[in-house]
Amino acid sequence: MPFNDNRIEHFVVLMLENRSFDHMLGFSGIPGIDGLTGKETNPDTTGEPVQVSNDAKFFGDYEPDPGHELFDVNVQIFSNKDATPGTPPMQGFVQSYVQVCGNAGRAKDVMKCFSPQNVPNLTTLARDYAVCDRWFSSVPGPTLPNRSFAHAATSLGSAVGPPALGNLKTIYALLNQNQVSAKIYYQDWTMALTFKELLGDQTKYFGLYDDFLTECGDAQALPNYCFIEPRYNADDTGGAHEPSDQHPDHDVRDGEGLIRDVYQALTSNPAVWQKTLLLIVYDEHGGLYDHVAPPACVNPDNLTSASPAFDFKRLGVRVPAVMVSPYIKPGTVIGSPDGSMFEHASIIATARKLFLPDWQNTALNDRDKNAAPFDHVLSLATPDNNPMAAHAASMAVRPMAAPVEAPRTSKDKPLSALQSDMVKHAAQAEQDNLAPENRTGVQPADIQTEKQASGYLGEVARRLRGVL
Repeated sequence: MPFNDNRIEHFVVLMLENRSFDHMLGFSGIPGIDGLTGKETNPDTTGEPVQVSNDAKFFGDYEPDPGHELFDVNVQIFSNKDATPGTPPMQGFVQSYVQVCGNAGRAKDVMKCFSPQNVPNLTTLARDYAVCDRWFSSVPGPTLPNRSFAHAATSLGSAVGPPALGNLKTIYALLNQNQVSAKIYYQDWTMALTFKELLGDQTKYFGLYDDFLTECGDAQALPNYCFIEPRYNADDTGGAHEPSDQHPDHDVRDGEGLIRDVYQALTSNPAVWQKTLLLIVYDEHGGLYDHVAPPACVNPDNLTSASPAFDFKRLGVRVPAVMVSPYIKPGTVIGSPDGSMFEHASIIATARKLFLPDWQNTALNDRDKNAAPFDHVLSLATPDNNPMAAHAASMAVRPMAAPVEAPRTSKDKPLSALQSDMVKHAAQAEQDNLAPENRTGVQPADIQTEKQASGYLGEVARRLRGVL
């Protein structure tokens, strides 16, 4: 069917985990971005300045991972838990991390950022296509409400966890109602498996990541809108499968490998690549330093959080966002150069604008109605394949810049707060959607390691999809 932009038939979103813009791309050296000078500081517990640096390690800096609940973020950006009115000074990141790790020396690591040599795949795509330096997480809080905004432009008033199951309207059903195909591809888990709007037709709305790789070989099989979830937990079933989400303190190189694999899957088929826009974005900043103050926004649906108190009228911290397409002029920067601003509801706004005929009157709620789409990044009338040809075959799976940092396994690690929340979320989904005889019988408290979490989440996902 004809779409609003006849150049694009596939909009693909890869959402990774818990890294700020400055942390990943602040030292990238990309001309025109609002990045780091190297002189930025935050005070330590004695008031002495801690300077940013470009020596973040692939793993090992953030155990435990920095706080990113609402009160943590308030401290990071306002320097107090109460979010004092006014422009956030962005001076509380070290102060916040010392409250988590309990070590004033280690708390300084939160100011460490990556050199471009250590995240070459993300940096290469940002440089050779487009990067946005004004993309903010939708909620100044953790993963699950932010991912809910990516799917539905709301978390139904939750600032701490997943939305209440049910009554959630998503971009997937909206597109499907207009004969536009849409699917979520996951590896071990996706919170969207619990959305009641999608439960009635799991095969239409959900696929495994390997299905995405296969369907990239057939332009007719690949859906118009694709949302890709990384692997959240390590699992050694059939060989080592490390987490690719880049959530601290997972090895960032595994996420670099995922970025490369998605890019190469799309570019390997010219019929797909010539019709594709890929967005690589992160759900939230994970408590890691960024120097740009988040702006205000509109409440999506008049729902608010009582505990913690939050009105959903301000965004979270800035995150990396990279747009990739043969219709993008190499070296494009959007955001600070043109005064535009984006958040996760911009994904939904862009999907509506690309695929729906009456896109301005099809918003899910006030948040995506007011969110800016970013389709203007597609500035070329005809495709330019030079950037793809220059580096598609050479992007590194696991760049090794520091020989002392050998790859490691995470399968026996204890769960992070996010992984524990996912296990609890899956347990609730069992209770709400499966008959007693079809439940796993596993108690969340019995899940102690990433390998156990991966096995449990995968089993719940299979049962929710009707594959017992």
